[in-house]
Amino acid sequence: MLITAMIGLRVPTARLPAERTTAAADTAHSSSIGSRAMRAADVAAGAIADVDVAVAVLDRVTGDVVGNSQATGPMFSASLAKVVVAVDVLDRRRSDALPLSASDVELIRRALGPSDDSAMNDLWTRFDGMGAVGRVATRLGLTDTAAPIEPDIWGWMTTTASDATRLLAYVAEMPPPDADVIIGALAQAPPVAADGFAQDFGLQAPGIRDVTAAKQGWMRWRTDTAYLHSAGFVGADRRFVVAVLGRHTFPGPDWQTLRRSVTMAATAAVGVLRGRIGSPGAGQLAVPNVHPPGVVAHLH
Repeated sequence: MLITAMIGLRVPTARLPAERTTAAADTAHSSSIGSRAMRAADVAAGAIADVDVAVAVLDRVTGDVVGNSQATGPMFSASLAKVVVAVDVLDRRRSDALPLSASDVELIRRALGPSDDSAMNDLWTRFDGMGAVGRVATRLGLTDTAAPIEPDIWGWMTTTASDATRLLAYVAEMPPPDADVIIGALAQAPPVAADGFAQDFGLQAPGIRDVTAAKQGWMRWRTDTAYLHSAGFVGADRRFVVAVLGRHTFPGPDWQTLRRSVTMAATAAVGVLRGRIGSPGAGQLAVPNVHPPGVVAHLH
């Protein structure tokens, strides 16, 4: 999805002041496994200059969410918005008897795994995507997630790394039929997305072990700012949720620098968490990602 400037739009700016989450600010949690993973990711991302990388780690056993100084700073969500819509539609099917056909569920799978924009466009239009953002944000307490200012451009939804971890943690707690739709689609994401973009970066980078499912996102704002996001589950028991949201402002496109920074952060976080993850269960994965290297071709 190619994003161009819109006059009067307030854009999430680089290096927004952001407070640590409660867990990160509390010295009692400073030595937790999540805190160590977050700090390792922050240091790894900091090795590359001029890239803003927000990192958050949520421990589903303790409930702690820790983040770096940018974890609560809003960024354009790009395709992370697809998870929000999927959650809303499946929740409404369960609680409000929203009619969903098999083809509708297939749209959700296509929007999530291959990150198919045409499938998301259909879901956004038919199932009140604008309203979905508000409903999910309110229900889950995603205080820094907001609907896009332009109703037709779902990628302009804003969110944070901390909110992204809470969103996926909720997905893990959904009833199995619903959770399986979302997590199953993410777990089967191909290395190259429907639009030709190589989504084998961050938590889906080749060789990263023990990531069971992840959602990737990417987009360009105007001609000089790129966003690249990776958020997913670490461990066969999905104990940890990691979100790495990246933004790079540059005079010319430099996607490789951004991919390298996000991947370095994700690799560092998973490396720390690996010692505390559960062993594989039936139908669960704890294996390396084996996607072949892809070629960056499109913006979405």
